[in-house]
Amino acid sequence: MYKVHPLVVGQAHVGAVLDVFWSLTRQQGLVEVPILAFLIEGGPEPILVDTGMREPERATGVHRLGPHSKSREQSLQAQLALHGLEPGDIRTTLITHLHYDHAGGMELLPNSRFVVQRTEIMAAAAPMGPAELEIGSKDMFFDRKDIAAVVDSLWDRVDMLEGNKQILPGIEAVLYPNSHTPGSQCFYVETEDGTVALVGDMVRKVDLNVDKAIPPGLFYDLESMMRALADIKGRADLIYPAHDPHIARLGTGYTGPFDT
Repeated sequence: MYKVHPLVVGQAHVGAVLDVFWSLTRQQGLVEVPILAFLIEGGPEPILVDTGMREPERATGVHRLGPHSKSREQSLQAQLALHGLEPGDIRTTLITHLHYDHAGGMELLPNSRFVVQRTEIMAAAAPMGPAELEIGSKDMFFDRKDIAAVVDSLWDRVDMLEGNKQILPGIEAVLYPNSHTPGSQCFYVETEDGTVALVGDMVRKVDLNVDKAIPPGLFYDLESMMRALADIKGRADLIYPAHDPHIARLGTGYTGPFDT
């Protein structure tokens, strides 16, 4: 059976007004949220899910967000080293979606192949955000440097999926089109504790998004997002959102059964 390890690869300080989308807060100021990747062990090879961000300064300068940071201990290299691994040991990396804080570390993995949905690459290469968008810019949280790498220097190592696919026995990729992004995918992993859902940003707050079916604030189509949340709820025994302080602190996800 597989085991899932959260990797803390940075943190973001987002405005609490923006966090209204995620927690219904009305407080002012900044809210600190972790940026997580995940390591899957127990199979024929270690598998990475997501890679974190590039230079933290790009979050402010390019994406018009609050301050981001990444300590030396939070580098992808250091987080892998906690599990006795180096970046070169990773041969397969699963990308939930191509936003800057999930796809920014791909070039650090010299031997890995990258599993991405084709629809996600298409959307990231030609996003439809308005130029006047104050948060996220017209690139809609996709980083030009990341996408340039995907379609150029990393292209021969990109495995494009067209929908659902079994990655290995016990690891399945499920596409949820037009949910958080046009090509967001969840990875379901069979563990001793049940089916783990590595949901990327389709779930931000389990109590709101899954238990109460209140969708997170950033999505492309409401009906698609609601269907995704319902399907995740029905499949998962544990849910691991990618920006949850509970997971960063305790190293475990949220266990069902989830409220109806």
